[in-house]
Amino acid sequence: MMNKKIVLAVCGSVAAIEAPKIARELGRRGFDVECVMSEAAQRVIYPDVMEWATGNKVITELTGGLEHVNLCGIDGKASLLLVYPCTSNTLSKTACGIEDTPVTTMTATALGSGIPIVMAPAMHLAMYRNPFVEENVRKLLDEGVHIIEPECRGSKARIAGIQETIKKTCDLVK
Repeated sequence: MMNKKIVLAVCGSVAAIEAPKIARELGRRGFDVECVMSEAAQRVIYPDVMEWATGNKVITELTGGLEHVNLCGIDGKASLLLVYPCTSNTLSKTACGIEDTPVTTMTATALGSGIPIVMAPAMHLAMYRNPFVEENVRKLLDEGVHIIEPECRGSKARIAGIQETIKKTCDLVK
């Protein structure tokens, strides 16, 4: 997997605490990981932690440098965009074409470029079972987005495990 770039998009779920583990494991497997974080994610974990985990400066805002195009554009460097964790907000905004955060702009650009997208939802179960969120999951699946189903237990839709996510990512990046 050497020289394959994964863009790891981190959203503002408490499950964001798992993102450094995913980044480190992808790095161990030879991927170059670039991280983009929503403002909400930065309230859960600091960008410095993700910089440590990836070895790359974290994207917390889009600038005139066109980070989204350089990574996820038609001729971008990314082999895959992994949204881990994916909140209800980001999932639904992506399905509706809304791009008002660095993460949703990355997902919109990747969708338009045909770059594989993997989303690992994490939220309260009532949010995941919201009929509009369910409809948005179907819309994303219809567009080729890969959804790693959360583990629904109690009142939570818990994020997919690290090994399951790594396997899915590796299977999609050849």
